[in-house]
Amino acid sequence: MTAVMVAAVVAVLVVVVATWQSRAAFAERFPPISDAEFLARCRPGTSPEVALKVRRIVARHFAVEYERVHPCMCFVEDLGAD
Repeated sequence: MTAVMVAAVVAVLVVVVATWQSRAAFAERFPPISDAEFLARCRPGTSPEVALKVRRIVARHFAVEYERVHPCMCFVEDLGAD
């Protein structure tokens, strides 16, 4: 293997490990919660129908497990939206 190939393999491995660590940290920070727990964490006066619909949309759009979507999430910091 040439030095360029070795560097490319190392770079791919670094990205894979960083992605795995990032997903593990996300899973630890946002454990699965039920719809009832989700609604209990929403601000008072929040429409349950709207809140759960937004939860479904966010999960689908950002490819996140539905149960891991929490009302306290930040789109940029937690979900990687930019």
